[in-house]
Amino acid sequence: MKKLLIIALLPLLFGCKPKVNNEPKLNANGWQDLDLGAFKISIPPSWKYQQEQGRDSFVGEIKAANALFSFDFSSMGYANSLIETEQQYLKREVWQYNCHFCKSGVTYVNNQTPDRDTKKNMHIPTSKQKAKYPEADYIVDLTYKDSTVYIPIEIPAEIKSHHIQLDTTEKYIIKTIWPKVPSKGITGVYYQSRSSTLNFQMAAHNLSKQDQDLALQAFKTIVIKK
Repeated sequence: MKKLLIIALLPLLFGCKPKVNNEPKLNANGWQDLDLGAFKISIPPSWKYQQEQGRDSFVGEIKAANALFSFDFSSMGYANSLIETEQQYLKREVWQYNCHFCKSGVTYVNNQTPDRDTKKNMHIPTSKQKAKYPEADYIVDLTYKDSTVYIPIEIPAEIKSHHIQLDTTEKYIIKTIWPKVPSKGITGVYYQSRSSTLNFQMAAHNLSKQDQDLALQAFKTIVIKK
């Protein structure tokens, strides 16, 4: 009788394994909260986090059905800052890499060129200037002594094709970007510490309108923990 009882209990002891719940725990909004140590973020329940191997940064991926987000968290400032704003591009003064008043055959020592002493005035092109420089978004009047040259400035297409939003908090400057035409560009967020070299970015390319909206919603939940 004892043998029969033991045999009857064997399936209960060894044959039935407890079910493991692999479903992510959801918050009140129905999303899953990820705490990755360096930062926290809430993402849709179907999205999955995957850690990658980084050398000088904490890197990883978040995978959706039709999208792949990569992120880079760097205390040394190695994270890519994504697309420049229009003002950042203009501030770099790329157009001034050429010397507009340098004389042919003259060697200038220690970059002591005439352009260093010019007066600059940037403005929207006049109708006449627009006719001459149809691609120009701005014109720079560059004056040295009694001479003035007019330099057309064209904002890069990548900047024009994206919404670029800048926000600031007590600790961070936050840049959020997304394409004006869904599925044609970068959807991402970039954090730059205001007191150190720490920075962070997360981005994906060519998202559908639905995934783009979900990404922008997820970006708003990011909390940097350092």
